[in-house]
Amino acid sequence: MLDKLRDKMKIDPQRFCNELEDCGNTVSSTIPIALARSNQDGRLKPGAHVMCVGFGVGYSWAAAMLTIPPEGLFDERRTVSEQIA
Repeated sequence: MLDKLRDKMKIDPQRFCNELEDCGNTVSSTIPIALARSNQDGRLKPGAHVMCVGFGVGYSWAAAMLTIPPEGLFDERRTVSEQIA
């Protein structure tokens, strides 16, 4: 379903993150895992616009647009809990 959506929206595969192959369905952790891996890969640049879309059981889904802040998304010196507090 995600590949079909990517094709329909004409999104370059290099700009599309799909963690299902590596992680399986991690439910509510899928988007944070994808963001962390994209950050580690160097794909999340300051100022980048990121569309996060999640699909749940049945017909539930949600989407959000994020802009990566100038200081980046994560600070490896602090835990995620400290950064979102």
